[in-house]
Amino acid sequence: MLFVIGLVFGSFLNVCISRIPRDQSVIAPPSHCRMCGSPIRWYDNIPVVSWLQLRGRCRDCRGRISLRYPVVELLTATLFAACFAFFGSSWLTLKFCIFCFLLVGLIFMDAETGFLPREFTYIGIALGLLLSWVAAADSSGTEIVARAYGISRQVTGRELSLLDSLLGAIVGAGFFYLAWALYFLVRKRHGMGFGDIALMAMSGAFLGLKLTIFVLFTAPLVGALYAISLLARNAARESAARRSSDFNTSGSTGELFLAGELPFGVFLGTCSLAAIFAGETAWNWYLGLF
Repeated sequence: MLFVIGLVFGSFLNVCISRIPRDQSVIAPPSHCRMCGSPIRWYDNIPVVSWLQLRGRCRDCRGRISLRYPVVELLTATLFAACFAFFGSSWLTLKFCIFCFLLVGLIFMDAETGFLPREFTYIGIALGLLLSWVAAADSSGTEIVARAYGISRQVTGRELSLLDSLLGAIVGAGFFYLAWALYFLVRKRHGMGFGDIALMAMSGAFLGLKLTIFVLFTAPLVGALYAISLLARNAARESAARRSSDFNTSGSTGELFLAGELPFGVFLGTCSLAAIFAGETAWNWYLGLF
């Protein structure tokens, strides 16, 4: 049942991904082809099934319908079902289904447009803090801090969960805000967008302190590996171009790469999704090395 619900929410998420970064309403006008403007019939708006029946093309103009539509629907549905498989019939399932919905939307919006809209991040921060009160996750990271300051016996389980959510948001956002500030002082330019900082605050509010630290370490690592792979691919293309008359000497691969931008929100969101299902296992493996 959650898989089917996830398909429906994934379909709505596609509307959000297409419209919110462009400051368009998600209600009006109704769903329509982005190429010819023709309204989409109800039987052409069934998640995944309609895309397959139409073979990825508009019924009216035969323009291509992006593969992103069924991918988002299937991914959202799979994550909803995975939340139930991991957390069972509990408030945690609802909490992390909402979190997955927000993350999938932000990942694809950042990948397509480079924007992380506050309609998702700010609302997500509020929901993460609110749901921490009714759906307490593992707060062991904050419990250690509370014991160090002698306040662990003065707070209830729900209060500790809320404190864990608040600390996760502060540490997550604070870490990347400090990174932004240091980069700006040195280079006199923005090294990352404030949307990334808001996304990290949202992830911290949902994940708590311990899993937020997991994201802080893994997201830059994954982003760096991706950047290195791009640099290697561009270097190979440059090497091939040197042997042809098409080579452009206006700038080296390294110079052009350093001047470019990566959608860092994609890596933050992906690692936050990984933290939900594998973060605790990764922590246990790491601590087992000592």
